[in-house]
Amino acid sequence: MAESFILNFSHKGVMEEIVCTLRVSTFTYQFLCTLGGTDMIMEKDDEGNLRVMEADPFSNKSKKPDPALVRSVMDELERVLQQKA
Repeated sequence: MAESFILNFSHKGVMEEIVCTLRVSTFTYQFLCTLGGTDMIMEKDDEGNLRVMEADPFSNKSKKPDPALVRSVMDELERVLQQKA
């Protein structure tokens, strides 16, 4: 089951709209978010913290997503998850 949503937040004074998809499996869930043309998977690790990885690490991208933007997306997802708990 997958459900798409838009994550709205401010990053460096600019409003960002990041398209994400929630993918749920039997024991876990993942967020697939597109940042600067790169699909990134965000999921909880064994300690309950969000970790991030490229959905296709072997793709030959000339430009990787801004690490600060990735961190901002992770922070916003954490904030949303805490509100839902």
